Amino acid sequence: MGISLRDCQYLFRDYYTQGKELVVEGSQLCCELASRYAMNQDVNGLLAEGGDIVILEPAGPGVATSDKGNAQLMLEYDAGLAADGYRLVIGEDAKLVVAASNRRGLKYGLDALKQLLTVEEDCCRLPVVTVEDEPSFPVRGIIEGFYGVPWSFADRMDSVSYMSGHRMNAFMYAPKDDLYHRKLWREPYPDDVFTRIHDLKLECDKHLVDFYYCISPGNDLEFRSQGDFAKLEEKLAAMIAIGVRHFALLMDDIDYVLQGDNKQFLERSGTAHAYVTNRVYDYLAGCLPHFTLAMCPSEYWSYWNTEYKKDIREQLHPAVKVFWTGYFVFAPEIGRGHAEDNYSFYGHELWLWDNIPVNDCDKDRLFLDPVRGRSSRLGNYGHTAVVANPMNQWECSKITLNTMAHYMWNSERYMPELSWELSVREFAGELAEDMMFFCRQNLNSRLYSGGYPELDDALAERDLERLDAYFSRLEQAAVRLGGLDNAKFIEEAGPWLRRAIGDAVLWRAVRRQLENTPGPLAGKDVLKCLERCRSYGVRLGSDPAVRAAEALGIELPEMEAEIKAEKKAETKEEDQHV
Repeated sequence: MGISLRDCQYLFRDYYTQGKELVVEGSQLCCELASRYAMNQDVNGLLAEGGDIVILEPAGPGVATSDKGNAQLMLEYDAGLAADGYRLVIGEDAKLVVAASNRRGLKYGLDALKQLLTVEEDCCRLPVVTVEDEPSFPVRGIIEGFYGVPWSFADRMDSVSYMSGHRMNAFMYAPKDDLYHRKLWREPYPDDVFTRIHDLKLECDKHLVDFYYCISPGNDLEFRSQGDFAKLEEKLAAMIAIGVRHFALLMDDIDYVLQGDNKQFLERSGTAHAYVTNRVYDYLAGCLPHFTLAMCPSEYWSYWNTEYKKDIREQLHPAVKVFWTGYFVFAPEIGRGHAEDNYSFYGHELWLWDNIPVNDCDKDRLFLDPVRGRSSRLGNYGHTAVVANPMNQWECSKITLNTMAHYMWNSERYMPELSWELSVREFAGELAEDMMFFCRQNLNSRLYSGGYPELDDALAERDLERLDAYFSRLEQAAVRLGGLDNAKFIEEAGPWLRRAIGDAVLWRAVRRQLENTPGPLAGKDVLKCLERCRSYGVRLGSDPAVRAAEALGIELPEMEAEIKAEKKAETKEEDQHV
């Protein structure tokens, strides 16, 4: 079954069709290649090998192959198309045209062709269509910028492949708890780690994803120290040597009130941060003909003007991009007013560091809902990039990140619920219905105050039969998802799946107490099941069994004092978090 017309009209910006279909014989679309894009005809890496589309490259410049295949593919250069944009034309005569202004646009056009292709009964079927598609933001991607255990390099490699397949073009390496990124920023990476970073950079190159090296020296940088700047330059030079051309200087989550010699030398933190960023910019300009530099200011959130922002606006090099997270660290909405205001306050291109679906302030939670509350016209208000900060659980992050990718590519048409549906279907296949039910138990409470209506209504009406059905469905969904053909998901989500089953068991214990020994104090059976739920160390956002017990008049003991203290400490950290 191919992609539906509804999905095509949503996923591609402009989709022109009159309902006609191209059908050619063969179990693969074998395309005779011609090119007016580049004389070297180089299409290596633009299509995965062994797929449903095969490109028959010519024997030499201007020489056609003897095997002409069953379709003709023309690649064209069109300078009028936006970077990463493309035009795809599928003709009734089996002539296919992909036009773009850069190599990534060619790739996205060929990816679109592959999406539209259906192979069945030894025939290739394609809609006769013209697709004109381009992104809302030039820079779209992921910033590994969370606290806690960093991703493995295997996760990072997979994330690069994932971004490439979802029209994202930037991977930003910035794990807070990588010692050599932040605490030991002066120290070179150990050889084995540096080799892996180099491999990651090569993987990015292979998939046409820009690798950004980010460094965070702000905790203890001495602004007058030539030695400190020499160490910083050595760190950057090592990255330049392996081909890195994109960088970010992060001054977030530090005590940015200047002290001692730093205060005597530069007086104010905004001046200091502009000074160090400009020195980095000048160093990069002396090493590279083309590069990108972004900086994350210490005041990366808020919606009012400050002296700090004024100093950045007036003193920072105009080519440097500036990160912000919206009007709050976890911003429920980012609308026109705040976007326009902060663009004027900072006076530089803004890059939205969107803290979705990051869960390092809620380590016992998964966030599995779509991005919501972002202006459809953010690109008109000084924003040229959107990057998402994912969860520590890479595989589980994919559900939200897919919706982020839809927003990044076409914010003007973005629809959260539809994107969520498409994302869950892509992730879970035949188990999409179970996955969606599980996702709906794990909403991001920091960004979305919408509740759990199915549970809420049943509790409000004290409808025990509906609650029985609800918890039965929760248990069945968790059991079935435990059999999903995705070992990485089962490993990451396992504690939450077990907690969901535990909640169903706890509900049945609550139900038995209501029927047999009604009273406000939880019985032994209920307490045993509650202890088992808490032993998993995680919780569902809906917290269904505990809410049900309390709503029906059964008193449950509070969490252990140490758990409560830990949650209190995490909440206190919130205002110091990206």
